[in-house]
Amino acid sequence: MISVLLPAALRVSDSHRIEVHEAVHSVAELVDAIDRRIPGFRDQLDDSVFNFAVNDEMLLYQARERALQDGDVVEVIPTISGG
Repeated sequence: MISVLLPAALRVSDSHRIEVHEAVHSVAELVDAIDRRIPGFRDQLDDSVFNFAVNDEMLLYQARERALQDGDVVEVIPTISGG
């Protein structure tokens, strides 16, 4: 099982956590699995406003290629910028 923590902008229910019980091997496969459960989820992530962290490690490059294993916690984090 992979636990996914969502920001308020992406929450689809009262919970900020989604549990994915199917086998996924990368962040990209995880996004696909969530999109099957929540159609349109992948499209919300394609606007480059969100980053990923796995087990508290922020992924800055090639995030969707990051390997996952059972028990990982993936966070979807809104990008913050300022000037």
